[in-house]
Amino acid sequence: MKMRVLAGLLIVFAIALAGCQTYETRPVGEVGPAYDAPPPAGEWVPIKVTAKGGGAPPPNAVNAAQARLMAERAAKVDAMRNLLEQTYGVTIKSRTTVKDFITQNDTIKARVNAYIKGAKVIDTKYLSDGSVEVEMEIILDWEFRRIF
Repeated sequence: MKMRVLAGLLIVFAIALAGCQTYETRPVGEVGPAYDAPPPAGEWVPIKVTAKGGGAPPPNAVNAAQARLMAERAAKVDAMRNLLEQTYGVTIKSRTTVKDFITQNDTIKARVNAYIKGAKVIDTKYLSDGSVEVEMEIILDWEFRRIF
């Protein structure tokens, strides 16, 4: 009797442990969402999105070099924001206060909340007034479509 109970417990224990065993299905070195993604369906082709941004030199810059670098950085940030507006969209929130059919307060807020990766600068123009214009591009491939 004790042998049957012991054998039964051993079988149950072995089955329980077999369920904990893992198998590696990915090739060595292949990890992440790109590997997990199914192949593209239909006529999906990568899309190139371009955007321009502008930046002005701040009046409190220490010298001309710092003003140019700060204007260039502002132009890059503006171009990235414009890229995100095109790819992800913009959230608009507004609030209007009306009293006696007259607008007392009208507030409109635009917000872009996203993450950008892989954008590159394709053109930089330094204008005569010290401002900088930057053109950037990003390629939206299958990974972008899989997210949405």
